Amino acid sequence: MSNVQFGALKFKYPFRKHQDMILQSFKSEQIKSKNGPLHFHVVAPPGAGKTIVGLECVIRLQSPAVIICPNTAIQGQWVDKFDLFIPEGSNINKDEIIGANPNSLKPINVFTYQVLSIPDNDTDSYRSVSEGMWAETISESLGIAKEEALDRIHKMKEKNLAEYNKEISKYTKKLRNSVFEKSDGDFIKILHPNTRELIRKLKEMGVKTVVFDECHHLKNYWAVVMREIIKEIEATNIIGLTATPPSSDEGESFECYSALLGEIDFQLPTPAVVKDGMLSPYQDLVYFCIPTQEELKFIEDTHGRYKALIEKFDKKDCDFYNWVEKRIVERKLVSGGKQDWTKFVNSRPGFATAGVKYLIKNGCKLPWDITITENMYNEMSVEDWCYLIEDFSLHKLKVSDSEEDRVLYEDIKLALRSLGFILTERGIRNHNSPIDRVLAYSRSKLLAVKDIIKEEMLSMGDKLRVAVITDFEISNALSLKKVENVLDEESGGAVSVLKELVADPEIDKLNPVMVTAKNLLCDDDISNQYVELGTKWAKENSLDVKLEVQPGIEGLFCTICGSGKDWNSKTAVLFTTYLLEEGVTKCLIGTRGLFSEGWDSIALNTLIDLSTATTFASVNQLRGRSIRKNEKEPQKLANNWDIVCIAPGLERGYNDLDRLLKKHKQFYGICEDGRIQQGIDHVDAALSFNESKIMQEGIQSINARMLKKLREREDVYKAWKIGEPFSNIELGCCELRLSKPYKMKTAGLMKKEFGTLGRKLKLGIACGVGSIGAIMMAAAGMTLGPFGALPVVAAGVLMGVKSVTDIRGFWKYGNNLFMGRPAIDSITDISKCLFYALKECGFISRDLYERKITVTERADGSLRVYLEASKEDSQTFSTSLAEILAPIEDQRYAVQRYEEKIPEGTFERLNCMIGFGFDKSNPQLACYHPLPSLFNHKDKATVFCKYWNKYVSPGNIVYLKGEEGKKVVENYGRVNFLGSKKQLSNIWM
Repeated sequence: MSNVQFGALKFKYPFRKHQDMILQSFKSEQIKSKNGPLHFHVVAPPGAGKTIVGLECVIRLQSPAVIICPNTAIQGQWVDKFDLFIPEGSNINKDEIIGANPNSLKPINVFTYQVLSIPDNDTDSYRSVSEGMWAETISESLGIAKEEALDRIHKMKEKNLAEYNKEISKYTKKLRNSVFEKSDGDFIKILHPNTRELIRKLKEMGVKTVVFDECHHLKNYWAVVMREIIKEIEATNIIGLTATPPSSDEGESFECYSALLGEIDFQLPTPAVVKDGMLSPYQDLVYFCIPTQEELKFIEDTHGRYKALIEKFDKKDCDFYNWVEKRIVERKLVSGGKQDWTKFVNSRPGFATAGVKYLIKNGCKLPWDITITENMYNEMSVEDWCYLIEDFSLHKLKVSDSEEDRVLYEDIKLALRSLGFILTERGIRNHNSPIDRVLAYSRSKLLAVKDIIKEEMLSMGDKLRVAVITDFEISNALSLKKVENVLDEESGGAVSVLKELVADPEIDKLNPVMVTAKNLLCDDDISNQYVELGTKWAKENSLDVKLEVQPGIEGLFCTICGSGKDWNSKTAVLFTTYLLEEGVTKCLIGTRGLFSEGWDSIALNTLIDLSTATTFASVNQLRGRSIRKNEKEPQKLANNWDIVCIAPGLERGYNDLDRLLKKHKQFYGICEDGRIQQGIDHVDAALSFNESKIMQEGIQSINARMLKKLREREDVYKAWKIGEPFSNIELGCCELRLSKPYKMKTAGLMKKEFGTLGRKLKLGIACGVGSIGAIMMAAAGMTLGPFGALPVVAAGVLMGVKSVTDIRGFWKYGNNLFMGRPAIDSITDISKCLFYALKECGFISRDLYERKITVTERADGSLRVYLEASKEDSQTFSTSLAEILAPIEDQRYAVQRYEEKIPEGTFERLNCMIGFGFDKSNPQLACYHPLPSLFNHKDKATVFCKYWNKYVSPGNIVYLKGEEGKKVVENYGRVNFLGSKKQLSNIWM
C-alpha cells in the first residue's frame, strides 16, 4: 500500500476532545522520536474509542502494521471500525488494506496474541525437557530415583493421558518462561512452525508498526514472546492500548510488561470520557449491613483468644511492654551500640510505627531522638499489633528456655490463627480467614440487595435495569470447611441471590434471570416466554440453539436447558442481555467471570457488586459495564453499588470495609459538591481520613445519605456538566478536619473590622447618652409647657430605640466575626500565606493568581484545599499546607501564632468586645507551626514569615535546631494544637 493511499484515509467524524488529546500527545511523541524508534503507551477507560485512536495512529505512521489483540471478538472490531476511515465514494477496497488472515497478509494485519505465540509443544526435545523437570520434582519430594519418577510419568502418559497433559502443562509453561527470560533471540526456534513462518512473512513485508490492544494481557509469557518478535521483525513503532495497566505490586508480571511498553505516555481517567459525552455519568454508592446473629456470634467467638491476648499486653510494666520499650527506645545493635532512629525506621518501618503507637498509647514519654510522624498518633490496628507480637514471639519467647514463655508462644500462635494469621519462622503471614469469608458472603448482604433494588424500583420504575454480580454460582466445599455452621454452599453465590429476589413479591416483578458458566435459571413467570424469544432470536442470528424448560423450585424459578452446536455460556449471556435491553427481564444475576470484560449492556443503569475483586483491572472492567451510553436514555446516570458488611467494635470486623477502601483508592468519582475526586472520599466524606472504625449509628446515617443520593440522578447528572470544557489534569489537594480550629486573628490583622466594631459601639453609646439627656431635659423643662416638652421626649425615645438597635448590631457583628469565625476562614488565611511565599521563592509558577486557591467545605464539615495550577504546583501546595498543620517534631523552622483570648460566658464576651471596640486587645502566643520543608533555608523562611505576619498572625520564626528552638520543641512539640486530621488526595478537572 502506498503512502498516497494512506493519505486518502480519513476518519468520517470529528474526533472527541479526549481522543484529540491522545492524538496530540501522539504527535508530540512523533516529533520527539523523529526518525528513531517510537513508543506510545496509552491508558484510557473502556468505551473511550481506543480502537479509533489506534487506527488513526497506524494511518499517520504510514507503514505496514500488525495489530495484536486478545481474542477474535476484539479482532473483528478492529476490522469493522476500519470502515469509518474510508471516504464515501472512494474506490478504496477495504479488503486490500486490512485483514485478519495469517495466510494472506495486508498492509494492516489484525491477529490475536495466541496466533503469534503458539509454542511447538509437540517437539520431542521440548517435551523431554519438561518431563525431566517433572521427574526431578517428584524425585525431590518423594525421595525416589529420577529414573523411577520418569518411568511413572511415561506410564501415566500411556494409561491416563488427561492427567498427564494436565501435569505436563505446568512444566512446559515453567520451561517457556525460563527459556524466554534467558533467551538471546534464538527462542523463536521453539515456537510452532506456522508461527515462525508468519513472523518471517511479517519481516519480509516490512512491518514496522506494532499495536498491542488490551496490552494489560502482556505479562510473563506473552510479554517476552512479543518483545522478541519485535526484535525479530525489527519493528520501530510500538503502540500499547489498555484500560487497566498492571500495578507495580504485581512484581515479575509488571517488569515484563514495562520492559515491553515502557512508561505510560498518556493517561485518561473515566471522567474525561464521561464529560466528552461518550460514556454515561455515574455515582458510586455504598450500603452497609451487619452480620446476622449467627454470623456475629461466630466472629465474636473467633476474636476471643486474640482479645484476651491484647488485654494482657496492653498495659504498662508487663513483659510485653518492657520488650517493646527496649526495642524502640534502646535499639541495641549486636555490636553493643545504638542504632540511629532514621536507619531503624527505614529498615523496619512497620515495626517502628507500631512500637511508637503502642508506647504513646501506654503513656511512655519518648526521647527526642525518636521522630514521631503523624500516622504514629493514630489508633493501633490489628496489623500494628501483629508487628509487635511477631517481634516479641520470635526474638524473645521462641529463644527462651522458660516453659512459661513456650506456653505463651503457642497461645499466641492459636490466637493469631483464629483471626487469619500464621506465625512462622519467617514472621506472621496472612492466610484465608473464615472471618473474611463470613463478612464477604454474609446473608445480610442479600437483604441489603433487596433494600437497594426496592428503592431503585421506586425511583426508576420501568426504566430500571439492574445487574447483581457475584464471585461464583455456589461455593466449593473446601472454602466452607471452617464456617460450615454459619455459611452454606450457596452463601454469597449467584443462586442465593436469585432465590432471595424471586421470593420477594415486589422484586419478582422484575423477572430476574441468573446466568453462570454452568446454569441458566429463570424466573418462572417468564420461562416460556424466554424459550419462545430465545428460539426466535437464535433463528434471526443463524444460530443452532434449542431451548427447553425444566423444573426448578416450584413457584420461584425454572432451569433453562440449551443444546445445539452454538449453545454455550457466551450465547446465553448474549441472549439474556438482549432480553434485558428489551425489558423482558429487568434484573440480571451472574458471575464476574461472565459479566465483566467484553460484556456490554447499554440499558444497564444499576450495578450491585457483591464480588470481592479489588485489583485495578478487575474493578475497572466491572465498573465499565454500567456506563455505556444509551441513546434511548440520553440523561442516563448509572448507580454503582458496593455492599459492605462490618462487625462494629471487632478488630477484624472491618475487613470488608478495608476491601472497599482498597477498591476505590485508584478511581475517580463525583462528590456531593460536584468535584471529581480520587479515592473513597467521592463515595462519602465520612469514610475519609482512614477512619475505618465506623459504629452502627454511623452506618445508619451513611445508608440514609446513600438512599437519598439514589433518588437524585437528575441532580447528579447536571453536576457532571457534560459537554463543558475540561483540562484533563490531576490536581493535588489537601483535605482537613479541624477539631479545635482557632476562631480569631489578632487585632493587628483585622484593623478594618476592629474599626467598624468601634464605630458601632461608639454610635450606640452616643445615642444612649443622647436619649438619657433628652429625657432629663424634658423632665426638667416643664417651663416649656406640656406640649413644648413632647418633642424632646419623642427625640429621647427615638434615640433610645436607635441606641438599642446599634448595641444589638454591635453584638451581632462582633460575635459573628470575632467569636464564631469558621475554620474555613482560618485555613484560607494560611493558604494565602503559603501561596505568596511559594510564589515569591519560585517553588510554584510566578504567573499564578490568588484566585486559583480554592477552599471548600464538605457536607461533613471537613475542608478541601487545592491550587488550580499544574499537577506539580498543586501537589507542592497541598503537601506544604499539610506540613504547616503538622505537630512540631523534627522540622527545621517554626513560626509563632498569636490569638486573641476568647472568653466563654456571654457577659465576659460582651466585655471583651467592648474592649475591642475601644481598640484594646491582648494577643497571646497560642502555639508554633512548623514551616514546610521547602523553607528550610533561612532566606526562604524569612519570606514565609513575612506573609504569615500579613495574613495569619504576628510572630517570629524560630530555628528549631538552636538553643531557643530546643526549648520550643520541648514545650510545644508533639502537640496537635488544632486537632487536625489531614490527607492528601487528587481531584480531576
